[in-house]
Amino acid sequence: MGKKIGIAVGIIILVAALVVCLIPLKTVAYTVMVDYQDTETYYEDEPYQLPLDYEVTKSYVGQDTITHETSTVIGGIGESHHTWEETIPVACVVVQNIDTISGTFNVSFSVSEPLDELFLHRTLSLDPNEAQTAECPAYELGDWNYEVTPSTKTVTKTEYRQVTKQRPETRYKEVTLLDYCLHS
Repeated sequence: MGKKIGIAVGIIILVAALVVCLIPLKTVAYTVMVDYQDTETYYEDEPYQLPLDYEVTKSYVGQDTITHETSTVIGGIGESHHTWEETIPVACVVVQNIDTISGTFNVSFSVSEPLDELFLHRTLSLDPNEAQTAECPAYELGDWNYEVTPSTKTVTKTEYRQVTKQRPETRYKEVTLLDYCLHS
């Protein structure tokens, strides 16, 4: 009978050892690093210059009036004044700042007159969405043209790129009692 009890106790110990060593009974948490994709913003190292955005909304020939005045002295006694007005053509260019910042816009006119060529420069200071007219009067307006030169703004280029990053993630697994006791 003692032998039967010894065998029974041995079987119980063997079953308990198998349960402790082979069957997962305990849930444990562990952390792993997981890759994921993210969009990253970066800026170009050196800023660069861009001209301000503008629009020539209209170019036309208008008119202006100039007043002439002369004075004549005859023999030191009498003085005669004479005043008259003259209508002259005016080259006009309407410039609108369509950028988001204020700036200056230089309008250079080139006008062909019968005896000469006239060059005139006008500077317009414009806030965003503001429009002004640059004018170039001439006694005789032949062929004429213009060029608009805007001021510049400093721009830093913004770029985006996909990068792989890592983050910790908690996971759970079932372990045997023996494994739990040895690694806790």
